[in-house]
Formats: sequence, structure tokens, C-alpha cells
Amino acid sequence: MFMSNRRTWPIACLLLIVLASCAVTVRSTHAVESVIPGAGPISPQTLDELHGPLLRRDIQILGAQSCAAASCHGGPRQGVALPTSRRGNEFQLWFENDLHANSWRTICSDESLQMMNRLKILDGKKIIDPVGFDNCLACHNTTLRHDEPRTMGQSVADFAREGVGCAACHGPSEIWSQTHFQANWSRELGHYEGFVNASDLYTRARMCASCHVGDKDRDMNHDIIAAGHPALRYELATFHAWQPKHWRDAEANDAEHYEPQLWLAGQVAAADAALSLIETRARQSHSVSEWPELAAFDCASCHHDLGFKNDRNPLAPNRNAIAPLARWNDSGLQWLIDYRYETGVANVEDALLREALEHVREAMQSQAKPDVSYAAESAIVARRALYHWFRGNPGNYERAALGSRRLGQVVASAAGKHETWKTWESAAQFYLAAVAARSGWPGGWSGPLYETAEALRRGLGYPIQRNVSRFETQASGTRDPRLPTANRSEAMQLGLGLAGWLGEVRLQPMDRDAGLTYDLQPQEIQQMNDKLREIAARWAKIKEEKKKSNEGKAEATEPLPEPVQPKPKRSLDDLRKSLEELQSGASDGN
Repeated sequence: MFMSNRRTWPIACLLLIVLASCAVTVRSTHAVESVIPGAGPISPQTLDELHGPLLRRDIQILGAQSCAAASCHGGPRQGVALPTSRRGNEFQLWFENDLHANSWRTICSDESLQMMNRLKILDGKKIIDPVGFDNCLACHNTTLRHDEPRTMGQSVADFAREGVGCAACHGPSEIWSQTHFQANWSRELGHYEGFVNASDLYTRARMCASCHVGDKDRDMNHDIIAAGHPALRYELATFHAWQPKHWRDAEANDAEHYEPQLWLAGQVAAADAALSLIETRARQSHSVSEWPELAAFDCASCHHDLGFKNDRNPLAPNRNAIAPLARWNDSGLQWLIDYRYETGVANVEDALLREALEHVREAMQSQAKPDVSYAAESAIVARRALYHWFRGNPGNYERAALGSRRLGQVVASAAGKHETWKTWESAAQFYLAAVAARSGWPGGWSGPLYETAEALRRGLGYPIQRNVSRFETQASGTRDPRLPTANRSEAMQLGLGLAGWLGEVRLQPMDRDAGLTYDLQPQEIQQMNDKLREIAARWAKIKEEKKKSNEGKAEATEPLPEPVQPKPKRSLDDLRKSLEELQSGASDGN
């Protein structure tokens, strides 16, 4: 009937489109209802809620080619030129420019094959350890693996080899690929369909950390590092700057808040992912990892030629062979909580998170082989404490307020603390935090702080090629050219010189009994204090001159109040009860 009448043909097309949309919507609704009960290992009251769709194993991954149609994301379209419209060429930008697209080539390289042969995953080019191979594929290839229930019916030879594709960041798309372009579709609904809302900065950070730190279903462990894989060092602000973006990065226009928020998102995500790894390793959920997993500890504990000059003698009397837990993934969060205490704004969520993280460190450092039950339970409690911190007043406040000036004050607060300079990892994180605050530097990147920051970066940096597995000792006064050029004392002095421009620094007295001397003499400490006062006076003068000439409206840094003394640490059971009370209060509020 419609075919015989030109005037009614458009109406027929419209009706068919509406009916098709209704059918897709009905199918989508039923699919969501059927898959939610089997959503996978998503822990309640944790930040799994951000990247939860990536943990699901009940929704099929369609692969990047399903997004590559010219009418979808395979442009080019006018979106490239019009900033208010979507690009439409995301697939090409990923395929041609993004290193993630080459990840399958990386895992097939001669170097990677040699690594997998050392690990007994391969024998030549034959897979003899499918579980170990799947662990590699978890991060190097999105359309997965040998043991995937969502790939049942496909042979191993059939699965797509596309590297890190669309689903690695946006979630498995079996359901939402047919609905996400509809007017009534929302990201909130999409989350239950398997969609990851990567437009949210904190979701994006947690999604990236699932590979660049590790997660419940992927573990880049010490054996893999020993076989030749680089150790994972995740810092979102740095990675984000390197990433060729196939999205509109409108937030970058806010220079005061953008990088500090990237820094905070990365610290929260890295801490949660590291805690998730501790929990699953302790529960022996990762069959590719042995307990205790050495990758969780500071590398320089055993590899003494790494990082700062180290005079420790493991054979000395009363010396316990206990390695400290790595500080890369939680240093920044600890500094922020300390700063909140010092400024008098810390509340119950800050206290719970600080104590929970202390329990984790205590569990992992109490004996040479940490107790698995204590480690697992402390990691679970810490993840829930981090969730309540993130969702509660502290997290909401910092996500709104943390800008370059405030992050600079956090950096200044951290500069005078022993723990900041105790390991190479925490010192390197200090530099990265200071750089994330550079919009608040006097004169910016080209101002008076550039040379000091560069000296600190060079002092902490390693040459690209080095043998990291050697144990060697150095005679006093000698310097191995393969090591960082700054020792602990020099790095601390450079860091204090940098921090003195950013806020008030409280230099803790050196505790020689605890070995926290950093090779500094009392007269050197006095000189550093004099220098910090001089820097503060110069910075105050610059601010006053700017104010008079109307070149800027930077406010003088307010003196820090006396630090708030934390309460005695609660037991793990008491912490769990306090978190349950918080959750109960939140539920009542809703």
C-alpha cells in the first residue's frame, strides 16, 4: 500500500523506524533485567561501581569494528571542525594514532614472545599455559580470552586481535551498541547495560587503573617484571597528557583546576586498584600470583642499587628481612589527608581512611610473609573507607575545591615530612604532584621554579637502558652513572626549594635513631630553614607587586594552624563497625 503512494512513503518509513526503536528498547530492557544478577565480581561499597561494567563477564564484547561504520564513529564527519558537535571519526583517531591500538602487535613482538617463553606460558609459539596467556591478554587485547563465558561457541582462533579497543574503556557493548544513539538513552541506564561513563574524570581514572595498576582479573606480578616487563607506574595526569584524544577535552580550558583534578582522580584510582590487588592476591584469587606477591613491595628493598643511596646491611644484627609496602599508589592520598588534618578540616571519613591505610601497611609489613587473612580484611576495609571518603564530604569537597593553589599547599605540607623522602617512589610522586600544580607557580612553567623542578626531575630519573636486577654496593663518595644523580638529601633539598614557593613548609626534626637523617647535618637543616624563609619573603613580595600592578589577584598563603592530633588507631573490627554506621546513615539520608 505505501509503495503505491509517494506521499505516504515517508510516513511508512517513520513508522518502521519507531517500531524498530521500540523493539530494540524492549530487547534492551529485558536483557538488562536478565544480566544484572550475574554481574560478576563487583564488590559493594567500593569504587568498583565506577568501572563495574569492565568486570562483568555476562555481556559480549563486539569489538572495535562494530563501531567503525562511517555513520557511527568511522567518519570523517563535520564533527572534526565543529567544536560543538561530536567528532564522528573516533575509530580512525584510535586506529591511526593511539598506541593502545598496537597492543596486539606488542604482545606478538619478539621481545614479548621471549618473555612468555621465560615464564613458561609459551613453548616456542605454542601456548602451554592458557591461564598465564589470558592474564597477558587481559590488558593487551580487549576481545578476550580462552576462559571467557561470553565467547563460548567461538574457537580460540576466532577471537579478534585488535589490541586495546573500544570495549576496554567504554565497556562490553552487546546491549548498549543498539541503544546509545537514541534520544531517550542515558549514561545512567547505559551503566546497567555494560557502558562505562568515561566522560566522568574519576570513572576514567579508575578504568585506566584496571590495567595500568591491576585489578581482580589481571595481575602484572614480579615474575612478569623479572621476565622483562616494565614495572607499572600509573600517574593519570602524565598519561593523560600523552594520550591522543578522540574526545572533546573541554575541561582542559580550566587550567587552574584541570591538572590538579587529574592528579586527584589518579591518586584515588591507583589506591583503590592497588588495594583490590592486595585483596585478591591474599585470597589467592589470582592463580598467576604467589603470596606474598613481591610486586606489591618497594623494589629497592631487595634491589639496593635502585633509587637513593642505601647503606642498609641485611645481615646486620637484629635486622628483620621485611620489605616496606610500595608507596607509589597511596603517597598522594596520604599527603592530602595530612594536609586536611593540618588545616583543621579533617572529619570522620578522613580519620577512617587514614587508619584503614595504616592497617594495610601494618598487615603487609608486620612479618616477612604477611598473614593472608589480616591482609585481605584490611584491604577490604580500606577500599570501603576510600569509597566513603570519595562519596562523602571530603571527596566531594576536594573534587570541587582542589586547584593549583591548594595542591601547591599540599605539596608544601608533604615536603617537610620524613616519609616523602624515604623512598624513590614517594619522592618521584612528590615531583609529579608539584608539576600538576604548576598553574599556581609564580610565572608558571617559565618562572623561577623551572630550574629547580628540572634539577629534581633529572635527579630522580633513570637512564632508559639499565640492568635493574643487579645487587651492588658503592664506596662512599662514588657515583654510579646509571643511578639517579641525586641522593636522598639532595632530592629533599631540591624539593624543599620547590615547595617553599607554594606554601608553608614544616620541616620535621630528623630522627637519627630511626635512621631518618638523609645525611643532613644540623647546620644544613638550619640553612634549609633560612632558605625557606627567604623564599617565602620573596614570594610574598612578588604577590604584593602583582596585586599593586593588577597583574594578578593571587592571595597570600595563609599560615597553617597547629596540626590536629589524630585519635589512637582503632582496631580493624572497630573500623568496620564505623563504616557500617556511615553506610547506615547514608541509607537513612536517602
